[in-house]
Amino acid sequence: MSFDLKILKGDIATSSGGLQTVTGTDKVRQDILKILLTELGSNKFHPAYGSKLGAIQIGYIADPELVDSDLRSSAEEAILKLMNLQGSQSKVQFVSPEERILAINYIDVTRDKLDPRMYNIGISVTTQRLKTIEDTVAVRVI
Repeated sequence: MSFDLKILKGDIATSSGGLQTVTGTDKVRQDILKILLTELGSNKFHPAYGSKLGAIQIGYIADPELVDSDLRSSAEEAILKLMNLQGSQSKVQFVSPEERILAINYIDVTRDKLDPRMYNIGISVTTQRLKTIEDTVAVRVI
């Protein structure tokens, strides 16, 4: 079983002075959020890690359907990249079936009704343990 440091409200979580870890489906959920919210190329040690979510310039794309499509494809690319990384990790370390993504069920993009710059991206994946994980990521298109 692999693990990661637990992230809580953007910071590393601690308890009693020690670092908290995250495993299982909670780790998968955190991994998805982390890869989606990390700007592609911002990690100098792993420049291919991250996504292009929120990097769309509104002045360059006038059609809302194109924005939706671009957000959906950016999220899908990032999750497929995460699945590939999980496969690579499993070659050198045991990764339990509940920590590996088997399939993407859907990626749904909706525009916020109050703030047209905000988009909610609903994501559903199935792990190899056949458990469905769903979450929503809010991004602002700048």
